[in-house]
Amino acid sequence: MKIDVIDPPDGIDVSGFKASVIEVFSGENKTGNYVNVVFLARDDLRLMKKEYFEMDVFTDVIAFNLNDPGETIEGEIYLSHEQILENAISFNTKPKDELFRVLIHGCLHLCGYEDDTQTLKEQMTNLENQYMRKLKDRMDNGNV
Repeated sequence: MKIDVIDPPDGIDVSGFKASVIEVFSGENKTGNYVNVVFLARDDLRLMKKEYFEMDVFTDVIAFNLNDPGETIEGEIYLSHEQILENAISFNTKPKDELFRVLIHGCLHLCGYEDDTQTLKEQMTNLENQYMRKLKDRMDNGNV
């Protein structure tokens, strides 16, 4: 699978990002042709949220499946590093942990998960926690 990380902020471990995408897809028994992970400014991601989802709010991640259902995944994940850093402060988490959690969240969307109800949101949060635990040892040792 081809994974490109576009415009990452300084200090972002691109190889760790790629490994995380592969971990989630593998864990969900999904295959992918390609995934682009694109970093955008907070305001740019807000405009995308307004244009594509008719919601004028700041967000940390938006994911788009570009494939038809049942086909190999082709997708894009857009991240706002600024918003992720703000979230880390709000949730009292390490910025790196929050960054990987949001990436995992985007990957789960590409795998077909939704979070538009409380039940679905809880399901996604449980999966995020599961993948964070899998990646935690590697993250702490600098391998992700």
